[in-house]
Amino acid sequence: MALRAKQRNSRSGRKKLLSVRVQSKRARGERLRWLRSLSVLVASIAAIIAVFWQGGAFTLNRLVYENDSFSVRQLDYRTDGIINVGQLEQWGGVRSGDNLLKLDLLRIKRDIELAPRVKAASVERFLPDMLQVRVAERVPMAQIWAWQRDADGVTPYDCVRLQLDETGHVMSPIDGRSVVAPEKHAEWSLPVISGIDLNKLKTLAPGRPSGLPKLQAALGLIGEFRRSPLAGVVDLRVIDLSQPRILRVTTGDGGQVDLSTGRLAKQFNRWARIRAHGQKFGLAIETVDLSVTNNVPVRWMLSPTVAGELKSGQNLAGK
Repeated sequence: MALRAKQRNSRSGRKKLLSVRVQSKRARGERLRWLRSLSVLVASIAAIIAVFWQGGAFTLNRLVYENDSFSVRQLDYRTDGIINVGQLEQWGGVRSGDNLLKLDLLRIKRDIELAPRVKAASVERFLPDMLQVRVAERVPMAQIWAWQRDADGVTPYDCVRLQLDETGHVMSPIDGRSVVAPEKHAEWSLPVISGIDLNKLKTLAPGRPSGLPKLQAALGLIGEFRRSPLAGVVDLRVIDLSQPRILRVTTGDGGQVDLSTGRLAKQFNRWARIRAHGQKFGLAIETVDLSVTNNVPVRWMLSPTVAGELKSGQNLAGK
């Protein structure tokens, strides 16, 4: 009995094992069929996307990027300063006939703003055929003259002229070919800043802020001077930075004025009062030290008007 039971159990176990194997084989077959179906579906979707992508790109090129209706026909460049429109067009790199929708506006803006003279630029397109560019220029406030030899050490010294705006941003002067010269254009008469160490002058590269504290003080002096009672009355010619803690100013009539870097408004008011006092007697300031707070030392000279009248009288008397 025990032997028969053992045989029956053995046959039953083999049947169960065969059943499990059959079920496992069927499951693997179903998974393979599902994976093949999924692969076919993914490939079909990819093919459809590729067809639509290529067709869309072709349609976009034909209807937009190669459509003559969107060709640039109006280039509207305007600036608030003196840069020539032709120069702006050269910096922007856009030509009539270029596709308006294909233009990289950020690239055009960046290329224009790379010019040291340009403070900011805005670029917009107006369908179907106009590109509009607006430019805000840096306004030069002072200039620096220096004699420098080229890096090769062979070329003779050349006079380098740099300009600075109120923030100390360094610019090269615009050459005559790119300048619309207005009547009585006065860039050459800007105050000259002198007394800068030539080693420090090398850091003044066009397109970068100066970063020199005393140079910033000189620019602050010019800005404060333009708001003072002396503006339009006294000609500010040279600001010398070679003296420690002093800004030495030379005026158009040859006078020399020493100023401290602080309390500029108060010093300019005192300068105006001293000047007005001397005018009553036909005198002009030869030297004055306004950096001191009390007992300001002043040396006088004949005012240019009085000196001119005396010279004319002497010439008449001699005749």
